[in-house]
Amino acid sequence: MLPKEDLDLACAGQPTATQVAASGNAWPDSWRNPQLSCDIVMKGGITSGVVYPEAVVRLAERYRFCGIGGTSAGAIAAVALAAAEYGRARDGFMKLAALPAMLAATVEGEPFIQSLFQPEPETRPLFKTALAFQRGTLRGIGASLTQFWRFPAASLVLALAAFIAGATGTARWSIVILVVALVPWILVLGVMRDLVRAFDALAGNNFGLCRLGPRTTEPRALTCWLHDVIQDLADRGSAAQPMTFADLWGVPPLTGKETEGELKERQARVELLSWNTREREIDLQIVATNLTQGRPIRLPLMRDRWVNDYSDGGLLFDYEEWLRFFPRAVVDHMVSQQRALDADEKAVTHEQAPGRQLVGFTFSAELPIVVAARMSLSFPVLISAVPLWQIQYRKGHLPRLRRMVFSDGGISSNFPVQFFDSPLPTRPTFAINLAGFEDDEHPDLDDPAQCVRPPAETTGRAVESWKQPESMIGFFLAIKDAMQNWRDNAQARMPGFRERVIHIKLAGGEGGLNLAMDEAKVRRLVERGRYAGHELVKLFSGDEESPEQTDHWNDHRYARFRTYMASTERYMEDLRRGYCKDADAASMPYAERIVLGGEQAPYKLTEAQLSAAQDMLKKHLELTHELEVWLDQGAPRPKSILRNMPLL
Repeated sequence: MLPKEDLDLACAGQPTATQVAASGNAWPDSWRNPQLSCDIVMKGGITSGVVYPEAVVRLAERYRFCGIGGTSAGAIAAVALAAAEYGRARDGFMKLAALPAMLAATVEGEPFIQSLFQPEPETRPLFKTALAFQRGTLRGIGASLTQFWRFPAASLVLALAAFIAGATGTARWSIVILVVALVPWILVLGVMRDLVRAFDALAGNNFGLCRLGPRTTEPRALTCWLHDVIQDLADRGSAAQPMTFADLWGVPPLTGKETEGELKERQARVELLSWNTREREIDLQIVATNLTQGRPIRLPLMRDRWVNDYSDGGLLFDYEEWLRFFPRAVVDHMVSQQRALDADEKAVTHEQAPGRQLVGFTFSAELPIVVAARMSLSFPVLISAVPLWQIQYRKGHLPRLRRMVFSDGGISSNFPVQFFDSPLPTRPTFAINLAGFEDDEHPDLDDPAQCVRPPAETTGRAVESWKQPESMIGFFLAIKDAMQNWRDNAQARMPGFRERVIHIKLAGGEGGLNLAMDEAKVRRLVERGRYAGHELVKLFSGDEESPEQTDHWNDHRYARFRTYMASTERYMEDLRRGYCKDADAASMPYAERIVLGGEQAPYKLTEAQLSAAQDMLKKHLELTHELEVWLDQGAPRPKSILRNMPLL
């Protein structure tokens, strides 16, 4: 492996976190006890995630991470950062700082990152072919011929047989020429046929080349490696209970020696933190995509504050199947924390899935964070989707056991900048975006200052994502990107958001699906991450040894206030307009229907609730009626709106 000392990423003459880790020196007090707090959201991007360790380690010198969010590769960075924050007092960030050197290393002559992506035996030919095409078209063609050798071998035999037949006089040369002319078509069409069949066969491997587990021997698969990294960063050891969301929230781990009273007290604490995110010591949130139902899902699920029988979605997992995705210790922990099945679920699973050991899945606090990261990381085709099961209940039909497919979080929300937001922030929420260079940009890739674009100024324009399709393939790719990222792109350019999004640029061959990046490319990306972390610290709390007030951070806070007040004004004006408008022939006046809410379903109000609702409504109406100065005038643009949205 590459020595840590060789990863020389000095910036402005200061030692890097990696160098500190290599030297064996103790952490500065500011790294053990930072004076400020922050949240952070990291975008997905497969191998682009190598930018994150040095970025967050630099931020850790000044900030304690309270909220941590990510998607896909950003989810890997998020769980590693959460574990390091959990183990901060036990050198968690020193261990995290050593990861760039590991990621830049080689294993048996191949890049370490590539060694983490291990295909299944049945998908290995297609994986090797795809990897070869990343290194060049000629290599890809050569790999296609060697990995899918049946038709190339048959073509060679056929050509040799034709020549021998012609030379020995057993066949006319016109026939030989005809056969030889057909050989290239047989070869090309045959290889294409085998490639298509291999691609179609990915469905049997959960729609991916690599399950990423459970291989634990060297080189380890990514999920097993990540589990060990998490345990190490949290200073828990590989044999200890897997790191869970409850651990991050500050709930003491179970020891098996708790009294009944202690268990009830612990459960009450878990229930509180399951809906009250502000009380969590470390609030980790990750996005995955439920392809079966076509929507994103946030892990862990938020519990309902008022409902005690929340059933975690009624999902189940197959114990034996999951052992192919996760280390046994993780799966056994899931079994120990399983959701109890009711009588109907037991009957349906027994009848419709004989031989399967289906276990109640928990989305709650006891979910290991490595499971959440892996569910978010299922990049289509490259990485297998994570399978779960659910019983479908339909009126007029018998219950049916259905297979659920959970894939990459980036499909539905690759950059959830809105995580941890509040109307008036008390701490910054940093957002790290990964983007490509524009067509007319020709930077020095070894100069991070030319490859990192700082956040927009409070009164400046947001950084837009530009694409210029020049071919039909480019056109369809642009459509795909717009469908996938339109919400994230629109949100990132809003006032109150754009001032905290820093953009790390990646060139061709860097990050993304490039599993075989060499040491030089990894070093460049790591350096950009460090530079981005340094820029965020400088913008939001100054470049001095101690934090200081900065215009950027405080102007950002004011912009959030200005935007929120203007949005609230528009929302309340719409409320007044709807309430005061004369009812038509099909509508009951709102005042009359609201009064009935205290007497009849649905969603019946108690007497106290009805009184409070009417009083609040009256104050809203009076406020908007008396408004003479429009707060929307001169507010930051583009406009934002307040609206009810589903909680992921």
